[in-house]
Amino acid sequence: MQGCDGMERNVAKHVLADVLLVTHGAKGEQEARIMYELLRRSYRTRHMEWHEECLQSAWEQYRYWLQSNSTFKIPGRQPPGNRRKKNTDSLYPIRLEKRGRNEWEFAWPGEVLNLMHKFDRGSEHLEKGDLTGAKRIFNAIIRECPYFIHAYNKLAAMEWDKGNLAQAERHYSQAYEIGRSVLPVNFRGKLPWGWVENRPFLHTLHGLALVKLRRGDPQSAKKLLDWLIKLEPEDFLGARSIIDDIRKGTVPWDE
Repeated sequence: MQGCDGMERNVAKHVLADVLLVTHGAKGEQEARIMYELLRRSYRTRHMEWHEECLQSAWEQYRYWLQSNSTFKIPGRQPPGNRRKKNTDSLYPIRLEKRGRNEWEFAWPGEVLNLMHKFDRGSEHLEKGDLTGAKRIFNAIIRECPYFIHAYNKLAAMEWDKGNLAQAERHYSQAYEIGRSVLPVNFRGKLPWGWVENRPFLHTLHGLALVKLRRGDPQSAKKLLDWLIKLEPEDFLGARSIIDDIRKGTVPWDE
């Protein structure tokens, strides 16, 4: 593993940080520290320098998560009398997992996967024309899992259809910030459409670009579309065609 690149080091860091975080949630901070020390001594004894460096980075990430409630909260053990109370705090950050040469895929937290049945039900309401029911379900999902990008995209598309572009941009922008926070600085990898868990964020980039274009900001739209092509060169969503129209000045964003 000595030859691993920076992206693989980042993945290893987050996996180890997850282990520390889950241990903290289940048994407390002291047990998380004990696990860290045991792993550190094990890696050092076996001269596994790369692993030890990743573990140290993971410990720093874990400590950062503890000190910051902006991303999620760490649930402690519940008192016996509160066992019926549903715990909706998020345990896992979203991360990337390597799928091929320079190809990566979003790895969603368990909360997202557990809410997919509810998301599918909201989509069914939307297909049947029950906009009120669909909106209620998607908003409920976001309350349970604030980084459920799929739900933000659906809400944005609903506002687009109603002509409420400002609200559509707000939803897409929230999804964009969530997805972008997962990517390392100067990320040069690919997020292929074929890896299905990338599709929510790719839809976010595409949708946000269209909203900005429709609201009269072609420069911002083109910047987003250029990035979309770099991430997904096969261009399943047709970004190149839109960029070509922008260059020709033929995009009807005032319609």
